[in-house]
Amino acid sequence: MYANHDYEGRDYALSQSYFEKLIDNFPDSKLSSEAKTYISLLETIAAREKAATAAQQKSPLKEKPLYAAEPRKIVENQNFEEAVQRNLQILEEAGTKKPADEALYNLGLIYAHVDNPAKDYKKSQVYFHVLSKQFADSELAEEARIWLGLFDTIEKMQQIDIDIEQQKKQLTR
Repeated sequence: MYANHDYEGRDYALSQSYFEKLIDNFPDSKLSSEAKTYISLLETIAAREKAATAAQQKSPLKEKPLYAAEPRKIVENQNFEEAVQRNLQILEEAGTKKPADEALYNLGLIYAHVDNPAKDYKKSQVYFHVLSKQFADSELAEEARIWLGLFDTIEKMQQIDIDIEQQKKQLTR
């Protein structure tokens, strides 16, 4: 809850401390591996915020953090098909050169987008995986690896839910 971006009382440090307590107190828990993934994500966020603050202090004329590009929409007017086609065209034209890394990242986001009626987490994972392998030095590769870690966490949580339901059914028999 404390790591939820929409929560007004958001506190990444507090969230991280709870995840660390979970790992310390319940090292054999199935949730420990997910907690480690979230800790890694929170540490990445903290490092970026620290780098942005340091960059602003060095150059007070810059108002934006180094990693924040001009805001841009990946999908305009909820037209996911057009966004996919546009990024596939960029990918085809760029081949294995930039901006193919950005097109791969965008495709991963589009297929993971909550409002996309053709949402497909497997396709999203494929695009993020290709990005992290073919463009390992890209600034987007780290973000792609974080997404892949989150997908793994989601899959593990879904499996835990399935296991719990099966155990409930067995107990009611």
